[in-house]
Amino acid sequence: MKEYKIIIIGAGASGVGFASALESLKFESYLVIEKGEIGDSFLNWPKETRLITPSFTTNGFGFPDINSIAPSTSPAFTFEKEHLSGIEYGEYLRLVAEAYNLKINTNENVVSIEKDNEHYIIKTDKDVYKATYVVMAVGEFGRANDYDIKGFELGIHYKDIDSFKDFTEEEYVVVGGNESGSDITCNLTSLGKKVTIYTNNFGENERIADPSIALSPITKTKLRNAASLYGFKVFEDHKLKEIQKNGDEYHLTFENEGKIKTIISKTKPLLATGFISQVKQFKNELFEFNSENIPIVNENDESTINPNLFLIGPSLRQQKIIFCYIYKFRQRFMYVISKIAEREGIVLDSEVVENYRKNQMYLTDLSCCSVDCDC
Repeated sequence: MKEYKIIIIGAGASGVGFASALESLKFESYLVIEKGEIGDSFLNWPKETRLITPSFTTNGFGFPDINSIAPSTSPAFTFEKEHLSGIEYGEYLRLVAEAYNLKINTNENVVSIEKDNEHYIIKTDKDVYKATYVVMAVGEFGRANDYDIKGFELGIHYKDIDSFKDFTEEEYVVVGGNESGSDITCNLTSLGKKVTIYTNNFGENERIADPSIALSPITKTKLRNAASLYGFKVFEDHKLKEIQKNGDEYHLTFENEGKIKTIISKTKPLLATGFISQVKQFKNELFEFNSENIPIVNENDESTINPNLFLIGPSLRQQKIIFCYIYKFRQRFMYVISKIAEREGIVLDSEVVENYRKNQMYLTDLSCCSVDCDC
C-alpha cells in the first residue's frame, strides 16, 4: 500500500491547479489520480465547443488570465486566442502539469474511497493508497443530470456529443436553454438545421448579473446572430418528464403551466439538462447532498460527514456563492491548502501565498462576492 499525505482525485482544471499550488509550496507527499488523460473532460467536449470565458494575458497587472489555473500561466499566451476549444484547454493543462513536474497517475480509475480511522483508503483498478487528506477534483462534465426523467437514455445528452457535424437530419428538438442548450442551438442552426428549444427557463431572458446564473455575453451574442440569420423556436415553462420511442418517433411529455403536454420529434432529442458532481459515483457516502445534488461542505470546503475530505472545482458552493467557473474555483486552492497546513503544523512560504493573493487567486472573505451591477 502506497501512502501519501494528500491524494487529489481528478486531473482537470481544479486538480492540476491545486497540485501546481502544492508544488509551488514545495509539498512533496501528494499524488493526483486521473481515470483518463490530463484534462480528460475538456478533451471530450464537442469539437466545436469553446470556452465561454475569454482568455487574455494580463498577468503583469495582477489580473491573471481568467482561464489560468496557476498565476504565471496564460492560455491566451500559449494559444494566441481568446476562446479555446476543449482539446486546446486540455493541452494547456498538460503543459502546466509538465512545467510544474506534477505527480499524476493517468488512466487509473478510483474504485472506492473509504475512511479508516485517521486515514482514507483509496482503491483503484491498479493499486491501493493511504492518505490523510483527500481532495475531490472530479468535476461534473462526465455525469449528466437526468432530473429523474423517464426514458432519459433515449435522448442524446450534451456530454455524449462528439461533433455537431454528426447530426445530418433537418430538424432537432433541444431540451434545456442554458449554456449547453444554447451551444447546441447555435452550432446546429449554423449548419442549416431547424431547432426548437423546450426549457423551463431560457437563459437569454434572464436579467441577472451573476454569470453563474445568466448566459455569458458571448453566448448571448451567438444566440442573437443565430436568431437573425437562421432562426429557432423557444418554448419556455416546459419541464421534461418522460421520453418514449414509438416506431421512428420520439414522444416527449412535458409539464407545461400545470398541464401535461406531449410533442413528437422525428429525431433523438438532444438533452442539455446540465451536470451533477461526479462524487456521486462512489457508493459510500463521502458528502451530504442538497435537493439539487450539490455536495454540502462546511466553511473549509470540507465534507460535513468526513473530516479531511475536501471539495474543489465547479460543484463547490459556499453560502450563496457558486464557484462554477475556473476563475472562481481557483480562488479556493490556497485556502484549502492553508487549512491542511494548519492541521499539519506547516508554515507556508509567505512569498508564494502572497503571490497567489496578489493575483486574485486566494479568496478568504466571502462577503465580497455578491454580483451587482449598476448598469
